[in-house]
Amino acid sequence: MPRTRRATVSTTASRAPNPPQAVPNPVACREGRGVRHFDCPHYDACLDKAAKGLWTGFTCARCFFYLNRQTA
Repeated sequence: MPRTRRATVSTTASRAPNPPQAVPNPVACREGRGVRHFDCPHYDACLDKAAKGLWTGFTCARCFFYLNRQTA
């Protein structure tokens, strides 16, 4: 007797994919050469990353949060 297959519905196909999350992206640079976003909520985390990496300086110029900051 032949087997019949049941159609299964994938629950993952019906969900919308999660949008990518923006993450802070400090980039090492020479001391005094970078731009900083001091009002950024992630500034302390970026400063910690630079300190742990023994960077002489860092810039926020390529970071999503710097590029999309609110200007007064």
